[in-house]
Amino acid sequence: MSENPIFSTYMGISKYNDRMESYNVSHFDVKRNKSRELLSRLNNINRQELDSADQVNYDILQDSLQTYLDGSEWARYGSLNPMTFLDGIQLYSRPAMASPPTRGDFDNYIVRLHLVQRQIDEIIESLRLAVKLKRTLHKVSVEKVPGQIKDHIFDDPTQSPCYTPFKNTLETSEIPETEWADLRNRGRLAVESYINAFRKVMKYMINDYMKHTRKSIGIMEWDPTHNYYQACLRWHLSFAMTPEEVHAVGLQEVNRIHGNMNQIMRKLGLTGSVKDFFDSLLNDPRFYSNDSDIIIEEYKKTVFERISPQLSGFFKDIPNVPLEVEKSTYDGLGGSYSFAGEDWPGVFSINVQRPLEVSFYRMMALSLHETNPGHHLQHSYSMFANLPDFRKYSVMSFYNIPNWIPFYSAYKEGWGLYSEYLGEEMGLYKDDYEMMGRYSFEILRAARLVVDTGIHYYGWSRDKAIEYMTNYTDMGPGSVANEIDRYITWPGQACAYKLGEIKIKQLRKRAEQYLGAEFDIKEFHSVILVNGIMPMNVLERLVTSWLQGKKSSPASEIDKARG
Repeated sequence: MSENPIFSTYMGISKYNDRMESYNVSHFDVKRNKSRELLSRLNNINRQELDSADQVNYDILQDSLQTYLDGSEWARYGSLNPMTFLDGIQLYSRPAMASPPTRGDFDNYIVRLHLVQRQIDEIIESLRLAVKLKRTLHKVSVEKVPGQIKDHIFDDPTQSPCYTPFKNTLETSEIPETEWADLRNRGRLAVESYINAFRKVMKYMINDYMKHTRKSIGIMEWDPTHNYYQACLRWHLSFAMTPEEVHAVGLQEVNRIHGNMNQIMRKLGLTGSVKDFFDSLLNDPRFYSNDSDIIIEEYKKTVFERISPQLSGFFKDIPNVPLEVEKSTYDGLGGSYSFAGEDWPGVFSINVQRPLEVSFYRMMALSLHETNPGHHLQHSYSMFANLPDFRKYSVMSFYNIPNWIPFYSAYKEGWGLYSEYLGEEMGLYKDDYEMMGRYSFEILRAARLVVDTGIHYYGWSRDKAIEYMTNYTDMGPGSVANEIDRYITWPGQACAYKLGEIKIKQLRKRAEQYLGAEFDIKEFHSVILVNGIMPMNVLERLVTSWLQGKKSSPASEIDKARG
């Protein structure tokens, strides 16, 4: 938590409220040494003396530390570029402050605003080192950054969102009115320092860094041996696959899903491309509404009236964690899930800013992924898993990968995709149109395997990547370009979704073959979910242990059942 003070504040931990994250490259070595020492201490513990739950915790901590240490060999690569159009200090609205605030919290907030100057200086030094080592990002990863920085710059500091606490929040606090003027004056000076820091980094980005962005969209320019890309893949997947294997699986999956889509189109008596099919639905009132309230009601019916009644047939001991469906407060993703806590519900947020872009036939697949049995149910089980703190909290920092503690996307997003698939077995896709909506999501995840490896291993151009995505998905030109630029910026990240799903399906097939008529889908799902987020290699060991406990058999028979 000390390494991520802002996150600590959001988690209600006040110990580090006067600190900010460091971007000093010297900290790479400090973190590496601390992790190496911790791993050494862990390895001195006799795992066999631990109970089964702590053996899982042991395995996950060991994997987390080893994954980080392996990735730290590449610390002076992506980690030198802490500002991209997808992540970075410029995407924060303002430093966090505890709520409800005391006088001390305002003092800490002022300290944090001043510390942004130090952060910016460290970021500029890091970017300069990236230029020196010829490890800068491609221009598509950073060309939007100056515009994002500009959102922090105001001629009048009191108009900055950073100053808002000194107006509205201060007036509703219990701080005596006699202290308001002093706090506001100090706050204005702190915000002015904050703004000047962002002016400084914007000037550097425009006048210097942008002149040195790398020519190739792929990271072969950083490392022609492909070892860096392999490290990124291993970090995201939590199991070993070569880029060639990932690419081959992607091609196979795209062809399979595309064939399923064409089969439905022929069944409906339609010709043309898949994109032609989806374009033909745009003006069909059965699938769209201009009324955002109607859209939200349809989503609520999908989640609570269609999905919820079917869960008990596939899951046991389902946690009773409240879930709400509501309009998103910002114009971002089509739909997203915010985790529940002890005192608040999970929230499935729907972007209805442009209601005519929200299709009814995709509602089921998206709802399955984000709510039940997807991320909401996944998180609900984790809430009752009595996890140690190191497993409860994870901070995402994509530009740092693989020089970062893993947050196991293959498990999280693999389960989301598996949930979309499970909707078929649950009988939840009511017609061919909803199945096409499902396949439109699935083929995007499969195409990512082809395009990500195409860019970073096979040397594809951006135009070739865009052409491939356009040919096999129903996304518009702007959306496709944004997807491709994301893959350019975050090597390997987009591969975790589909490959995580495939791994879960493989584990299920293995269990079905091994147990035969004794296989219980509810028990299998419990094994996958009740122990919380983890690397796929640890999950595989849990499934093996479960199978061995269910039915006595030589290890060779278990190996045969792997299929």
